Amino acid sequence: MDKMGKQFSQIINKNNLRNKINKITNKDNLYAIEKNIENLSENIENKKKLYKAERSKLSIYRHPLLISKYFCLYLIEALQKIGRFILSHLIALTFLILLIISGVYFIETNVESDKLHVIRSTLIWYGYWIMLGVLSSIGLGTGLHTFVLFLGPHIAEVTAAAYTCGNLNFKVFGEGSFICSGKPLSTPISVLSIYSKIKMPSFLWGLGTALGELPPYFVSRAASLTGQKDQTISRFENINENSSFADKVQAFIFKFLRKMGFFGILLCASIPNPLFDIAGILCGHFLIPFGTFFGATFIGKALIKNTIQSVFIIIVFSETVINYILSLISGYPTLYNFVKNAIEGQTKKFKANSTGSVEDNGSGIISIIWNTLIITMISYFVFSIIESLAISEFQKLKEKELSIIVDESKKKLNIKGPDMQVITEVADVAFNYINSKLNNFDKTESMEDLKSEIDMTNNRPKEQNNITDKRSKPRKNNRF
Repeated sequence: MDKMGKQFSQIINKNNLRNKINKITNKDNLYAIEKNIENLSENIENKKKLYKAERSKLSIYRHPLLISKYFCLYLIEALQKIGRFILSHLIALTFLILLIISGVYFIETNVESDKLHVIRSTLIWYGYWIMLGVLSSIGLGTGLHTFVLFLGPHIAEVTAAAYTCGNLNFKVFGEGSFICSGKPLSTPISVLSIYSKIKMPSFLWGLGTALGELPPYFVSRAASLTGQKDQTISRFENINENSSFADKVQAFIFKFLRKMGFFGILLCASIPNPLFDIAGILCGHFLIPFGTFFGATFIGKALIKNTIQSVFIIIVFSETVINYILSLISGYPTLYNFVKNAIEGQTKKFKANSTGSVEDNGSGIISIIWNTLIITMISYFVFSIIESLAISEFQKLKEKELSIIVDESKKKLNIKGPDMQVITEVADVAFNYINSKLNNFDKTESMEDLKSEIDMTNNRPKEQNNITDKRSKPRKNNRF
């Protein structure tokens, strides 16, 4: 036993195997396995460092062809999964499709064309805002800022139309939208009355943002149920002084959510917070009930934050604030004329009747700048999603390569003789530990880390595990 290294000694002492090891007649098998494990561990850590360096260089702007390659591989794998899902649920999906077709046919043949047109246009309008909400929050931090690009301008346009028309008797979508009709009201237009005009698009956009937070939750939950540990969780748990400011902020949110639970999720969802994806990952990892997570997210995003943002836009674009801004910039003639002409152009558009011709300002400088901004941000969003999916596929492929290396190393072991049971048990522990660390490239373990963290509990017989679990069952966090 004197020749045995620290790694096996710790395994033996930790799992009370000293008596069994002393009875082994052929110690060469143990020494051979120990050498195999040490070489494999060193090889794995070197590979992980190499893959981490390679992954850090992956960028759609620097290596577009390489990103395209991994993205295509991701699409192929996704299509294969979809195909397998369809084949495995063919009867249910066929029934669902027939049910939908029957419902649509019934509505088309039994509802008047005018009402059908209204129903169809309304559903498309509401679905449009839900889709924009989903796009705003999906993508793990790279979501499209659809409030700034779409909902905010829509609220501003409704506000401007309300003050210009002096009433709320105008449509906000479809044919003849934003055309003034009727006499102005005798009382001033209030913020709440304008909000009532945009409450449904605003609410549905907020609902979409809440729905967009579900993918990180379900992905992290699925990984947790299979015994894996999300890399984001591992990174937050291993934060140090050398970490970036962004990582420290995310780690703070991570700890805050773990401590506060439902109310922490509600608070983070109720304020503009681009790092809210952490909440989904965290709640999924700790198996927070779906109702708790989505309930807090829905209340915070669709009811609280969304209302605050919408009312803020209404106030900013109110007649009083606009006049105040014009007075502030009156000393700068160029800027003043630019803003005033833009406002007057919108006023002419609102006051035009439904049959009159409206001057096309689409080629104006404001329209050109705004359209360019929208195209740029949408392009950035698409590129970010492609890059993120390509990097995830790259990491998945590298994990498979590491798994193959571990499996091949395990197959090379030739364990025979009467000592096979104990030796196999020790070897399985080390290999299982190595396998559990393959999906984290951001953290590489030294040999000392490997020696101190190997645990035999997952490889004991079920009866022994049950006894151990009863003796040392960890306390559950009441909040998570």
